[in-house]
Amino acid sequence: MRPNHLVGHGSDAGRVRPFNEDYHRVWQFPVPHGPLFLYVVADGMGGAAAGEIASKTAVEVLDDAFSRYAQQLADGAAVVPVGILIDKAIRLANRRVHAAAQSEARRGMGTTLTCIAVLDDRAYVGHVGDSRAWLFRGGTIYQLTKDHSWVEEQIELGRLTPEEAEDHEWRNLITRALGTRPQVVPDLIESDVQPGDVFVLASDGLHGQVKAHEISAELKRTRDRQHAADYLIALANERGGPDNITLVIAEVPR
Repeated sequence: MRPNHLVGHGSDAGRVRPFNEDYHRVWQFPVPHGPLFLYVVADGMGGAAAGEIASKTAVEVLDDAFSRYAQQLADGAAVVPVGILIDKAIRLANRRVHAAAQSEARRGMGTTLTCIAVLDDRAYVGHVGDSRAWLFRGGTIYQLTKDHSWVEEQIELGRLTPEEAEDHEWRNLITRALGTRPQVVPDLIESDVQPGDVFVLASDGLHGQVKAHEISAELKRTRDRQHAADYLIALANERGGPDNITLVIAEVPR
């Protein structure tokens, strides 16, 4: 059986927001040819308890879907590929959050959701919103996801440069999220997995303050993934901590 991934993770309210509306989880499901790893970051919106409910609801849907999947694998039942599982789980999470958002107190709530599942030397990424996933391999960090945001669309159209987008007043305006519409289409990415690969997931409270090259430098500096996570979250706070900050770092054993 493959040994456990080396994992560091944490979440902080930051220095401005009164509540932490982010939600994250790190799972390891025992399966016959596993284990199956799942990492999730969700950044809720809607204010006060509403955003927290949205992010928690979405993550709980994934937990339930993967728990059932792991049990089916253990029972020897026929199952869909992991990528299809993620797609179906995210679409179900959207419906659950959207239904919960119909009450007056929670109207308009939603959440980003970015997840990575690792099984059998393959990684499967599901993504909605502007949280991000990276792969750190061979000393280089690669962004796996594309922000669903207004500034990202303007960059693709050539109307903004990446440098202009960093400080744009609409940089936090996202164009796709769970729960804001009856249906959502997640981005799905599949990649091979190599020993020593490091997967990183972060809400925008982290990546808005800490650049990818700084994450890469810290991953090179130390193999202690929890220390790296703690340091990078503290760095985001030192730079103002204007939003909730969540980070997951998971290394595949060499």
